Amino acid sequence: MRQIEADLISTLASFSKAGDLSNLTFLAHSERVAHTAFRLGKILTLGQAELHELVLSALLHDIGIMTDKEQLQLADLEPKANQVSPHCHEGHRLLQPTRTFGPFALNVLEHHDYYSADLRLIPAIIHVADRVDILLDKNRYALSQVEGLLQYFQGQAGHIFSPDVVDALHGLARIPSFWLDLEFGQYHFSDDGENFKRLLNLDELEELAQIMTILVDAKSPFTRHHSQGVTNVAGLLATKLHMPKEKVRMIKIAGMLHDIGKLAIPDEILMYPGPLSKQQRIVMKQHTYHSYHLIKGIGPGAKRLARWAAFHHERLNGTGYPFGLSAQDLELEARLMAVADITESLLETRPYRKGMSKEKVRLILYNNVNAGHIDPDLTDLAVAHLDEIMEIVNRCSGSA
Repeated sequence: MRQIEADLISTLASFSKAGDLSNLTFLAHSERVAHTAFRLGKILTLGQAELHELVLSALLHDIGIMTDKEQLQLADLEPKANQVSPHCHEGHRLLQPTRTFGPFALNVLEHHDYYSADLRLIPAIIHVADRVDILLDKNRYALSQVEGLLQYFQGQAGHIFSPDVVDALHGLARIPSFWLDLEFGQYHFSDDGENFKRLLNLDELEELAQIMTILVDAKSPFTRHHSQGVTNVAGLLATKLHMPKEKVRMIKIAGMLHDIGKLAIPDEILMYPGPLSKQQRIVMKQHTYHSYHLIKGIGPGAKRLARWAAFHHERLNGTGYPFGLSAQDLELEARLMAVADITESLLETRPYRKGMSKEKVRLILYNNVNAGHIDPDLTDLAVAHLDEIMEIVNRCSGSA
């Protein structure tokens, strides 16, 4: 599997949506911004390549947001510079080194910049589109808010917002269907969706996965190295099984993405410095559900990747979550990820306990086998290489 058929719109919309799920106030924010930006770009007669850049930049514009608190601060009418700047710089830092998304990094950096004669048009459009979505009260009929919105933007044209973009907004605002599309989730990003469909090679897919790993692990300092640890343990086990190099890389990409659904979990649960309560565990259980659908959203070629990554809490006897799958439904790669995740978690130091000893990890793993939870052969493999796995976990946590 050297390439995966992907839809960049679907991929970026899927991942941007992940961070919105923990606070439904912002659900589909990036998609809505991209929808508005695309329509403004059309009025401003951007060419096809510029529209492509505009839409993908709009979908990525908030990728640097790391916490729910930061997201809420940005919902202010005119957020302060010290609240705006960190996520713009973080988004730029994440994207700039990548080949696939590097071309959009500068737009992400500048998308909250106040108007000046030097401000480029694409970030200027995203700024207006972003504020339109923040200002729209989702509990009120959109068309009833149009006049008030236009008055606000007109008052800030030439100061906060580009006069040309504000003029384009005035033209767009007179089209009721634009607001109704926002109201009812009929988002449009292109005149031809085929423009955004392409094959992602393993290098590009790996880049995307690495970005999402950073975002997931940044949400919780207590499991900051978990995704990388699981990735490396899964890669080791796949190598010991003599899987082809490309298969090993795909398994490692699945490891990077396995907990992406945690972007949808509230910060207060992810950062809770102790064992979770029953109610907190119930909320946490949804993360694998989101991981599955977010990864599958990359495109038609990502279904296997989604299964390998997101089924790590399913159990052979059907008692796992979120889908209640059983042995016949779980491929070798998904079983491997489950063993890698449990083993890494037991060895990893958490705020409320130290990483467990080799003997205790061995005991717990075989208790899981006896309970019908995890694959016995893969467990034997992990136990046989437990010293190497412990070295991996120590390296990832920086304790070796």
